[in-house]
Amino acid sequence: MIRKSSFLQISASLLVLVSVKCLPATSDPAQDGISKTMGQVHESACKGNTMLWTKSNTNWQSLKLADSFTLYQNVWQGDKVLDGGKSEIICDSFQQGSLAWRTDFAMPSAPQDDNQVKAYTNVAWAGDSIQLKQLNTFNTVWDWKLSDESKDIVADVSYDIFLASHRECREQKCASREVMIWLSAINGAKPAGTRVGTIQVGSEQFQVWQGTVNVPVVSIFPVDADRQINSFKADFKKLLKKLDQFGVLQDEYIVSVGAGVEIFKGSGNLTTSKYTIELY
Repeated sequence: MIRKSSFLQISASLLVLVSVKCLPATSDPAQDGISKTMGQVHESACKGNTMLWTKSNTNWQSLKLADSFTLYQNVWQGDKVLDGGKSEIICDSFQQGSLAWRTDFAMPSAPQDDNQVKAYTNVAWAGDSIQLKQLNTFNTVWDWKLSDESKDIVADVSYDIFLASHRECREQKCASREVMIWLSAINGAKPAGTRVGTIQVGSEQFQVWQGTVNVPVVSIFPVDADRQINSFKADFKKLLKKLDQFGVLQDEYIVSVGAGVEIFKGSGNLTTSKYTIELY
């Protein structure tokens, strides 16, 4: 009996050892999150690359950093920028899903066009549409600063999220709703529509505005209109759920998520030292 027991014990031990050897290697959760959010990443595409817009250049330029992550030069109303206007984007670094970039801009404007956005220089996620109620994670970090502003600058630093009512929508022109999160409203910049309430995001109080620009727009920006939130971290899954009282539906799909500066007029330099997004 003793010999039989010893044999069984040895056999069991060998089975345990074999099982241990067959365990798969542990994965890096952070790397998994980057892959789920962006797909294949092209870190070397950044490395100091620049995009320059002037009146003689095309209004649209892009630098693809991953399958679903792109830096955009988007001077969509360049025809309303006066001579001498420019926008330069510099991609400083892109490592482990964290992007550092900057833009130096000058957008002189005729008085009749002062209240119109000329450009939205931004980095954007645009992957497979994700239904809000199916979201696992939607987190973001953004550290930025604005410098060398002209006295006449009017601009906002903001996230721009487009939603659609159906999964097949892959671009903004078929979107059904827009959600903007302003971290700064500079020199009187205001979102579309009127103020309809307030909402808490982390430790910050935001105004909620509703309006229409082709589609219904829900915009939030600091209750203190002069406040600049230069270091921002948020769970947008929770935020979008809170916005259901203002018409955002959990049945809608995320089409794209931008983060950048909307320029009405004037000049300045926006420097982003860290931008991350987790969305899947």
